[in-house]
This record gives sequence, structure tokens and C-alpha cells, in this order.
Amino acid sequence: MESSKFTILVVDDEELMRRYLVVFLSKLGYSSVTAIDGSDALEKMKGNKIDAVITDIKMPKMDGIILTREISTHYPGVPVMVMTAFDEEYSAGTAISLGAREFIKKPFSPDEFAIRLSKMIGDSETMKHVASGKEVDRETEKFMNELETPRQTNGEMDMDANTQDLVEDLLKTLEEK
Repeated sequence: MESSKFTILVVDDEELMRRYLVVFLSKLGYSSVTAIDGSDALEKMKGNKIDAVITDIKMPKMDGIILTREISTHYPGVPVMVMTAFDEEYSAGTAISLGAREFIKKPFSPDEFAIRLSKMIGDSETMKHVASGKEVDRETEKFMNELETPRQTNGEMDMDANTQDLVEDLLKTLEEK
């Protein structure tokens, strides 16, 4: 995955945070587009090829939660990382349930941020390749095979039956007492 081909939309109402993220993303090899709130972000998505979104939650006009929902609805392949300094008001569960792929609390370490972003984009690219039917490289194929449900051998099925019998015997013994 070559990061220079990816454009990240940075959405935050704080100018200092937008600048910091643009510089940091540039050092990681990404290009950036910025927006000051969710409404601005949706406008920017119309005119740019956006590969991922990093958004703050608490912003005027349209917050990051509503933005995440809108991106999931209108741009379903675009991964979203939500950042917040407010633990009590917003939860990772809410953000994830509305379509965010990552949730990070401010302040965060640059290393944690870089790792989460790289993983999010990598996962998104893998999903795109699988969905498009393109040939997946061997390492990705190995990873996908590891995610498959393991198949039981005949011996394991017998062991499961034996285990089930043992559990039933134990339950009968307990009921008798």
C-alpha cells in the first residue's frame, strides 16, 4: 500500500488541529484536504477523490457523528476515523455503529494515530479488492483464509459428542443430588 496515492479529508473546527494533522499526514506520505465542520466536509467530498476521513466529533453546524452517518450512507467505501476529547458525551460504540472504522481519543500519540490510520486504510483497500473480484495477493489471501470458520475433523466431532455426553452426565448427577 503506497500512502502517497491516498487523500485524507481532515475535519476539525480547530485550525491548529487541522494544521497539525495535515503536516503529520504529509510526513506519513498522504495528501490532505481540510474542512471546518461536517457540512464543509460533505461539500469537499463532492469535488475531491477522498480515500479516508479523519473527523473530530464536536463541531458546529454538523458534528462528526452525523458526518460519519452521512459518509456511510453516501460514500460507503470511505473509511472514517473519529477523534474526540470528550469521553462522556460520545462513545466509540456510537461512532462505530454509525459507520466509523476507528475511534481515537485526544490527546493521542503520533504512533498510535499512524498505526490506526494505516490499519484502517489497509483494511479498506483489502475490502475493495475482495469486493471488486480483483486478484488478492498471497499474504492477503492467507489472512482471509485464517478468518474462515475452522472445519472440524472427524476426531474433533467425536470429541465434541463425547464432551456433550460428559456434560449431560454431569447435569444428571447434579440433578440427582
